[in-house]
Amino acid sequence: MKKFILTLALIAAVAVSTFAATKSVSGKVTAIDGNKVTIAVQGDSADWVKKNGFVKLKGGTGKIVEVSAPDIKAVTFVFTTKKASALKVDEVITLDKGLSVAGC
Repeated sequence: MKKFILTLALIAAVAVSTFAATKSVSGKVTAIDGNKVTIAVQGDSADWVKKNGFVKLKGGTGKIVEVSAPDIKAVTFVFTTKKASALKVDEVITLDKGLSVAGC
């Protein structure tokens, strides 16, 4: 019985840490240049927002190519996506952590 409870506690801890690591990020589209989209995030960003990371948005995916922090409260990052034409400047979007796709 102790092993069962310990196993459940371990599974719960892993689930909570996974959920925390995949926090969504909302931001305003500030520029679109071809397939590059620049997002300004107000407030805290997620740990997964880093160069060469992947994002999911509106049924598509993208790769982060640049991250900058102009000040402590705002983060700006650029990602490339085939869905760039579906976005508009000043639109607020929500991004989730994407999965890397090997072999493409």
